[in-house]
Amino acid sequence: MTDLSQVPGLNDALGLCIQSLSRLAHYKLDDSLQHRLRDLGERKDSLSPEEHAELMALVRFTETRTREKLEAEFALRRLQAALPTVTAPNP
Repeated sequence: MTDLSQVPGLNDALGLCIQSLSRLAHYKLDDSLQHRLRDLGERKDSLSPEEHAELMALVRFTETRTREKLEAEFALRRLQAALPTVTAPNP
């Protein structure tokens, strides 16, 4: 089995993975999108077909992003537990 500490560039690559996962895990929906989603949701019974399509697209987007966020949080915890000495680079 290969000693992973001897693989050139591995720590840097893993650090970038941690940085990317952290960014995704801490994602917050933009305030304007959150406001639009809330507005459309509150008026869902009287939306035009275009607004209804927009609402459905926003719901799909937020569901997908929430799933990605949870997956990133889980992957980040697993990666940090397996390799506690690897850290994300400073921005």
